[in-house]
Amino acid sequence: MAVRKNAKKTTKKSDAFKLSDIKLDSKTKKLSSKALARTSTKVLAFALATLFVGLLLGAGAWWIVCRNDCFALLGQEEVTLTVDEAYADEGVSIVAFGRDETASVFVETNLKKDAHGNLFSDEVGKFYIIYKSSCFKYGKLFAIQKVRLVSVVEASEGGE
Repeated sequence: MAVRKNAKKTTKKSDAFKLSDIKLDSKTKKLSSKALARTSTKVLAFALATLFVGLLLGAGAWWIVCRNDCFALLGQEEVTLTVDEAYADEGVSIVAFGRDETASVFVETNLKKDAHGNLFSDEVGKFYIIYKSSCFKYGKLFAIQKVRLVSVVEASEGGE
């Protein structure tokens, strides 16, 4: 059996100590407030200065790593095609956390694809190409997507 100093009863080492059973009495509260009051203002100032410097260094590192990040649409945002005209999509460029993440792009569209991978439509209307990324920054953290609008019109007659 273990005997605690200044204890009224003895306990076995195997007795479990539960955090939910802890209740701070007024004596403990007074002791903790006295300990905080005895803490030097120099120590508190040093702790705050260290925290501030750490935040500045972290923000600086973030800026250095991420200053050239982008999710950019290559080419025009709006494209006009004639019926059955093939369109070679230019895609997007993605740089996240200083790395090229262009390979993480997936494309969603309501246009049709030919055998060469070009997009086309056999009917008149407005169509879209949506670019999304599966990378952490632009896919999960900010969930950004880019959209290209494709207008398909009738072929003009008479070579106009």
